[in-house]
Amino acid sequence: MLFRRLSNYVFIIVLLFGAFGCHQGGEEGLPPEVALQGDRIFRLELGSDLTIAPSFFHLTQQTTIRWILDDQTVGSAETYTFTADQAGVHYLTVEGTTGFVTAFLEVSIEVLDNTPGPEPPQPPADSARVSFERSEYHVALGRTIRLLPLDIDSTKTYTFIWQRDGAVVQQGDDPLYRFEALSQGRFPVEFRMELDGQTVASHSLMVVVCPAEGAFRRPAAPGNAARCNKVFDFTPAPGQYVNENYTAETMEAACDYALGRMKEGNYVSLGGFGGYIVVGFDHSIASSGGYDFAVKNSIYTNYSEPGIVWVMQDEDGNGLPDDTWYELRGSCDEDSVGKLTFGYELTYTRQSMDDTPWEDNRGATGVVPRNGYHEDNEYFPLWVGTEQLTFSGTRLPGNGYVRPVTGYYFLKQFAWGYVDNQPNTKEDLCSFDLDWAVDPLTRQSVSLDCIHFVRVYTGLNQVGDNGVGETSTEVSGARDLHLDESVAYMEITSALRGVNSRRNGASALYDLQGRSVVSMPGKGLYIKDGKKIILK
Repeated sequence: MLFRRLSNYVFIIVLLFGAFGCHQGGEEGLPPEVALQGDRIFRLELGSDLTIAPSFFHLTQQTTIRWILDDQTVGSAETYTFTADQAGVHYLTVEGTTGFVTAFLEVSIEVLDNTPGPEPPQPPADSARVSFERSEYHVALGRTIRLLPLDIDSTKTYTFIWQRDGAVVQQGDDPLYRFEALSQGRFPVEFRMELDGQTVASHSLMVVVCPAEGAFRRPAAPGNAARCNKVFDFTPAPGQYVNENYTAETMEAACDYALGRMKEGNYVSLGGFGGYIVVGFDHSIASSGGYDFAVKNSIYTNYSEPGIVWVMQDEDGNGLPDDTWYELRGSCDEDSVGKLTFGYELTYTRQSMDDTPWEDNRGATGVVPRNGYHEDNEYFPLWVGTEQLTFSGTRLPGNGYVRPVTGYYFLKQFAWGYVDNQPNTKEDLCSFDLDWAVDPLTRQSVSLDCIHFVRVYTGLNQVGDNGVGETSTEVSGARDLHLDESVAYMEITSALRGVNSRRNGASALYDLQGRSVVSMPGKGLYIKDGKKIILK
């Protein structure tokens, strides 16, 4: 991008492939396309201007162009200049329509107001300890996101108050608030916690409602890798393999170590309950109607240390795992009903070269014990700069037992749906289906057409007998099981959203180039009602 500053205006001219703004192609029968080189996320100061000039392909004399800003039509030319006169996140879409086929491209523009605001209120002297996973939450349009305070003292009876636009929207003994994303934008949410009528904690949160699912797909292309290519976060819980034979003083160094190990085919340990790793791919993993990706592990026969899988879409398009996590349910949701613990939280406290104490949100306490097999390493991750680590998620039922005849300790395997639970040779049992996605607390199913990030965490809080130590999930990499299919699916232009998919009362069928299929189709991948189907 080329930047030029004039007075208080900033002109950002986007350099494009080919001639600037010219109509290229126009081949008969090809759907229109619109492209923009570089980022689709912009940040401007209040009072600045931004000019966007995309490239259009396969246009005809009948093609119309429309610019839409925050659901309002604002232009019909080949370029558009955005004026940053209102703080917040704005969504700008350009459409090219020929007949019934529409191609579109969307960018997000965040307008920053750097005017100093009022000083934040000071917490009361008798404030209670409470925290949130983050201060800003992202969610796709049309979905519901949960806001839940952590570290609440379960021995006291609090009143939880949620406010929006100065009005109370929920008040009572339930700390969980469900925010429905009905329109795009930034929405402040205020949280307050009272004890005996006195405020003991308060937090200001921001919910950013992003475009609807699919706006920020990253098309898979020839040359993309099936395996994960980046580690975004590596935060193991305390455990006997943490810091063993490696030294990391920063998160970046820890992530580099983890990625290097997995590239070599080796595993990394996630420590006790909640310890996790977050990996990403160079493309979107498409939902294929079957197993979509696999996660390798270090499973030993009769020694399962199951990890739970969470997945995330890049809902805000910034390439970072800072949006909404969804859990992939496993077999325990079916055969161990009532034995799973949802919303489980556990906090570890650093004790240098000693047993690591923990306490959970159910009133239980314990330790991660040191053992004679791993005596020289610190069990608490050294690159974490805090004295405590708190993890939350679903806790699986214990799977450890001692065989009465031999006295050996075993960890029985669950049927399916977990990492480090079945041998890598049983690929189906080490594979995962995006159709398993649920809300981690409510267990309500969530429809995901693709994902960008995978998180694996240790699902058990368990210490084995005979000095074997804590149950800790090991991970040695993740890969897309259908890279070729992901390439084909992601090459379907978003123009299909604008196709009139009804003909004579029946659902129309389209091939991957957006062409209507009239005769009886053969085997392959097609589009029906805007969704992918496989004919066999």
